[in-house]
Amino acid sequence: MTWKGKWPGTWPVNCDVCGFRFPSDQIKKRWDGAYTCAKDWETRHPQTLIKIRGETAVPDPVRHNPIEYLPYCNIITSSAYAGLGTAGCMKAGNTIFTYTFLLGLSTNGHEGT
Repeated sequence: MTWKGKWPGTWPVNCDVCGFRFPSDQIKKRWDGAYTCAKDWETRHPQTLIKIRGETAVPDPVRHNPIEYLPYCNIITSSAYAGLGTAGCMKAGNTIFTYTFLLGLSTNGHEGT
């Protein structure tokens, strides 16, 4: 089969989109690499050429609140004895227990350490 084109350098080429046969001088290479006829040829969309810088996903520093010391009043800290009572908890004449008994409770029986 001979192809009768405009000049001797043409040959039959199938369009990659529609599949019809066209002379090689009517086929164009599209932006995606497909060889197409004039009807199926399209320009590349400009939005595909936009360069976007990658986002660095760095989380905000997370810091837990330090555990706060919450004072509490008990039988030892509310006594008015020096060295046992705690400010804000001490009450004069609040206890009927002796100093040595409360000291033994606060030190768990290990007096003098």
